[in-house]
Amino acid sequence: MRPWVMRQIHYYPQLDSTSRVAKDLLQQGAAAGTVVLAAQQSAGRGQYDRTFASPPGGLYFSLILYPEIQAQEAAMVTLAAGLGCRDALGAQCGLSPQIKWPNDLYCAGRKIAGILTEYCLPAMGRREAAVVIGAGLNVNSSSGDFPEELRPLLGTVRDLTGAAIHDMGTLLEACAACIERRVAQLLWDRSSFLAEWQKADYLLGRRIRHLLKEQVLATGIGRGINYSGRYLLEQDDGSTGAVLAGQLRALEG
Repeated sequence: MRPWVMRQIHYYPQLDSTSRVAKDLLQQGAAAGTVVLAAQQSAGRGQYDRTFASPPGGLYFSLILYPEIQAQEAAMVTLAAGLGCRDALGAQCGLSPQIKWPNDLYCAGRKIAGILTEYCLPAMGRREAAVVIGAGLNVNSSSGDFPEELRPLLGTVRDLTGAAIHDMGTLLEACAACIERRVAQLLWDRSSFLAEWQKADYLLGRRIRHLLKEQVLATGIGRGINYSGRYLLEQDDGSTGAVLAGQLRALEG
């Protein structure tokens, strides 16, 4: 598999969803590394079709890749994208966020980024399936730019560092390149990838609750991810379950 490069950027001042446009471009034969970028989204989506707040000042983009995976492995690409965005925020902003399985980045106890990966069947004229990696990073916004009910939960790069990021293009390039590198590592050196992801695990060793549609399924201690990307939960009865879907919520104390 050859290294990916960012071939083309499609920029919009405002979109409903960068991933929707990216999927349209797939049908037109978009190359690996194509990026759709928006200054603002009106209908950004998170996990389980939740609304993803996307006010001005954030970095909202979708990246198209053809990583030669099966549909059931798309969740692993989300993990790789999270690690890639973490790499970029470290290099460009001096932050060391942790990754909350499966798709959120946290810093100082607040969410600063979210990722959604979608597996797409081969478009006309192509043999390979694609993934569209949608990412939203809270960069130059402040907590007051978000809906009131979300403000205690969210953080931004500007609030955390005390400085705005003036070159969003460089941050975008860093995110795309780091995501590509981490997806390649996932495919070719999974053991190393898993070890590095574990170092950034927000839930590791914490007491957490597994929920599905707000129904509590289990409570226990976070023990990291397995080879397939499922999250391991050491339950109160001593057994260990591998979580495939749902939400993991850290408990206070």
